Amino acid sequence: MESVWFSKPRPSSNQPLGLSREAIVRKAMEMLDEHGLQKLSMRKLAAELGAAPMSLYWHVPTKDALIELCLDEIYGEFPLPEPDDDWEPAVREMMHSMRRLAHKHPWWIRGIGEFNSIGPKAVAMSDAMLAPMLRAGLSLGGAARSISTISSFAVGYAIAEVNFVARGGMDSPPPDLAKIADMYREQHPTYVTMLDQPEIWSLEGQFEFGLDCVIDGIKARVAALR
Repeated sequence: MESVWFSKPRPSSNQPLGLSREAIVRKAMEMLDEHGLQKLSMRKLAAELGAAPMSLYWHVPTKDALIELCLDEIYGEFPLPEPDDDWEPAVREMMHSMRRLAHKHPWWIRGIGEFNSIGPKAVAMSDAMLAPMLRAGLSLGGAARSISTISSFAVGYAIAEVNFVARGGMDSPPPDLAKIADMYREQHPTYVTMLDQPEIWSLEGQFEFGLDCVIDGIKARVAALR
């Protein structure tokens, strides 16, 4: 596995004037927020910075390495729990932050799993979640799996949600439920009945329900250890 974090930055001497890794990452994140992962190129980034494209490679060896650096910056936006915080409110705040940051930086949530998330800020976030879980009585393995399971739910939900929003879901007219009901009333009457329950279709409500289910499962495991 290759990663930008496995190599040391080049020494500052003889670097192109007016550029720094921090400035490159900052501008790249602005472009990612505006255009997404697919539209980012080193040439376009260099043009935005008023620099020669090859000068960027002094600071970041590849485009993938640059994206790794950008991804790690987002993990720095998470509020980290204190070691003596209760695990449940800490987890809830972290997952709500993940959903909020997914909407703020859609490219970031889509990049999880495709690019490495082993930078210092990502590791600090993961490490900060372990102490409350361990203090609750979980083993290190149980705590790590619990965090992974909760995060997997939040990431999966957020990816579907940001894709829905990207298609104009929030601004588009709602689907014609009457037409959908007419299509399926005879063959799938239970599904049609569900269409008449608007609370089911609340994005916020669905996220809270799923998060409750995952947390309840972990709470049951913690209770069994006592």
